[in-house]
Amino acid sequence: MRLALLLAAACLGLTGCATIKGWFAPSTPPAGAEQPEQRPRRVAPPPTLSPGTSSPRRAAPPRLGTPAPAPPPAPVEAPPVLSPVLSAVDEQKLRAEAQQRINGAEQRLRQVDPAKLASSQQDSLQTVQSFLDKAREALQTHDVQRAFTLADKAYLLADELARRPR
Repeated sequence: MRLALLLAAACLGLTGCATIKGWFAPSTPPAGAEQPEQRPRRVAPPPTLSPGTSSPRRAAPPRLGTPAPAPPPAPVEAPPVLSPVLSAVDEQKLRAEAQQRINGAEQRLRQVDPAKLASSQQDSLQTVQSFLDKAREALQTHDVQRAFTLADKAYLLADELARRPR
């Protein structure tokens, strides 16, 4: 009984999607096997009739060795900056607040002695300086929202560094 059950299971297993022939045939040719060279086939264009003639005239065959001319590259443009539209008054206020945050962060950094900082605090100090540089760049490019965000981050990190026990 067991033997019949095992034989039936084996037969069912062999009747799946794969064939036994596929198990033994190599899927890729061996590394040293030579591949036949594939050449592009030339197809002759259909004959065309010129106006006023009765015999077909063949067009010149296309050249096979010459590549097709590449299309000109599309001009690369910087993506537009997505920021809220602010009125002139709101933009001026935000610019002033960003500048205050930059000045406050610089003042906090003057209170910190870099020689007394631990390595993690040194990393925070470099991050603050990076935020300040980027905030100044954003102000120069008139991206006041980004400038304020970066200046605020710099201010908060600088304040944390200045408050830590030395």
